[in-house]
Amino acid sequence: MTKALVTGGAGFIGSHTVDLLLSKGYDVRVLDALAPPVHEAGRVPDYLPAAVEFIRGDVRDREAMLGALDGVDVVFHLAAYQDYLTDFSTFFDVNATGTALLYELIVNERLPVRKVV
Repeated sequence: MTKALVTGGAGFIGSHTVDLLLSKGYDVRVLDALAPPVHEAGRVPDYLPAAVEFIRGDVRDREAMLGALDGVDVVFHLAAYQDYLTDFSTFFDVNATGTALLYELIVNERLPVRKVV
């Protein structure tokens, strides 16, 4: 079975991607920081199916990303910080640094990820 990681998988687009992947027979893991204001109280949303392996973590955290990438065939990189008008530094840090770390780990750790979407 193909194992997929969905970063930001507890968000709107991510959760719908998770549902689609499960319907196609993927084994799905989600990495999400559950950050406000998207996720009030920081709880795993009820709408995520029980079949999903959930990891609470930040895409900028090397250890969290390494753990989330373990055994993964494909990555759907949907984690994003959206509040660029009031907090551009965090917007850039999460979006650019998180993406750079993802590719750095895949390349430098020689991870067997076949595709990043």
